[in-house]
Amino acid sequence: MLVSGVIAGIAAGIAFGGDWRRLSTFTLHLWPLLVIGAGLRVLGELVPTSPLAVYFVGLVCVAIVAARNWRLPGAALISVGTFSNVLVVLLNSGMPVDMTVAGEISALPRPNGLHIALGPATIFPFLADIVPVAIVPSVYSVGDFLIAFGGFLIPFLWLQASPEEVAGRREMRSTNFAVFWLAQVISRFGDPITLIALTFVTYRETGSALLTALAVVITTIPNALFSLFGGAIADAVGARRAMLWCDILRVLLIGAIPVLLGAGVPLAVIFLLVFLSGICGAIFNPARVAIVPALLTPERLAAGNSLVYGSDRAVEIGGALAAGVLVATFGEGAFYADAMTFGLAALLLSRIVLTETSRPVTLRRVWRDGMEGLRFIRHTAVVWANTVFSLAAQLALPIVNGLTPVLIIRRFAGGDAIAGAVMFGGAEAALAFGAVLASAIFPRYLIRFRKGHLLIAGFATWGTVAGLIAVAPNFTVALGLFGLLGAANVLFFVPTVTILQEATPSDVRARVFGARIALTNLSWLPLVLVSGVLGDTVGVDFLIAIAGLATVATAVIALFIPRIRDVR
Repeated sequence: MLVSGVIAGIAAGIAFGGDWRRLSTFTLHLWPLLVIGAGLRVLGELVPTSPLAVYFVGLVCVAIVAARNWRLPGAALISVGTFSNVLVVLLNSGMPVDMTVAGEISALPRPNGLHIALGPATIFPFLADIVPVAIVPSVYSVGDFLIAFGGFLIPFLWLQASPEEVAGRREMRSTNFAVFWLAQVISRFGDPITLIALTFVTYRETGSALLTALAVVITTIPNALFSLFGGAIADAVGARRAMLWCDILRVLLIGAIPVLLGAGVPLAVIFLLVFLSGICGAIFNPARVAIVPALLTPERLAAGNSLVYGSDRAVEIGGALAAGVLVATFGEGAFYADAMTFGLAALLLSRIVLTETSRPVTLRRVWRDGMEGLRFIRHTAVVWANTVFSLAAQLALPIVNGLTPVLIIRRFAGGDAIAGAVMFGGAEAALAFGAVLASAIFPRYLIRFRKGHLLIAGFATWGTVAGLIAVAPNFTVALGLFGLLGAANVLFFVPTVTILQEATPSDVRARVFGARIALTNLSWLPLVLVSGVLGDTVGVDFLIAIAGLATVATAVIALFIPRIRDVR
């Protein structure tokens, strides 16, 4: 894991503008000890009959070298990960492996002096090799993932320019943007973990469908209620600081949940912690959109927004899949994994070099600034026209998103909920694939067209594809259409965000985006409920088709409105 992490870090560092020649300046204390440790690990692989001491001493050598070089970004993660492996090996006289999980992905270890079967007597089983990775295939420990990420960070950051050089560069292939992008990807990756882990814990503790549904609402409603004021807070303290402190707070809030569950606290306390974490998210989300123009030049905004959106879709799917594995493996311990993602994101955000001003945060000022974000939207012609059009065109999104699982189960799975769930996962993956592919391809062409034209074309395409999904003859055709739907999302999302970024002064940008996020979420909430009720009376395919046609009609109307159509 360490070697693969280092190789990936070198590749990513070069891809984001790093200079491979900086590797010649890399220094490492106690490097001979690392050579010895690596040699012992290789010996253990080549000679499976090697005694446990060979593996153990190799691990200890790596841990000591990492601890000695703790000032290197990532070295502390390697040290913690390696020492956790050392601890579980020492206490169990070997590294326990969940043989059932390993067998399911054909990753059973060959007989050697290190691996033993996980069993009831295993001490600290959550530190053992229990996390399957089918792509490799293999089974890893939490420590292994810390080691890999630490190994990635060291060369990734070492290859980048110095902070003095970084401050003046506003390019995608720069340390500042690379670190921001990686931090927000990791932070977003953790979001589905909280949702799935909370619903698991809630249903396990109560068996109540109502309370389980409430758990879902608890994780989503803060964005609707607090984004308006979250953006104002981000403007007051600075976007980078807001993101950094939100992730630090989420480490504490989410990390406390397993401890409190073990102490037997009421479920209401857990809901409160998740709700507070959601408020942090309501500050983080407008801040991460507002910071992009400070990291990129205006001509690179569309490409940067496209990359952020595409990676969002990808990590949402990856995070959801990982959450399922983590909950099945660790139970409520999955919250620790989520807290760790926020901690890693905070570590990266601390590396961004950006000059920001701050001012005191008071309730009166936050309220005033939040209202100022709404007033700016209302009294800025281009922004107001874009907001009204986007809100109207996006009213179909919650209907389509909310009814898609039901459509798939009823139309393509013949009412089989299990088969429908599998198909829905495929549809989500197709959406993500379409969004990621479009994010990679579209930016080079988007700059050739007016943003207003792209915005209208994006919504018209999205509405058309949504309508076609409602009448798709089979799931194979629907799967291709879901891919096109993901691409259409990029086509309208990127110009929308870019228009707002360019039209909004930097000192009010976060509060304006916070207001937009709040308006969007508040307009969606009632539609989710209404469409759910109507879906059982008039049919989900009919509702999805009507929603798609409504979006197309809205796009056609926008063709006759210059303030929407002619934005460059």
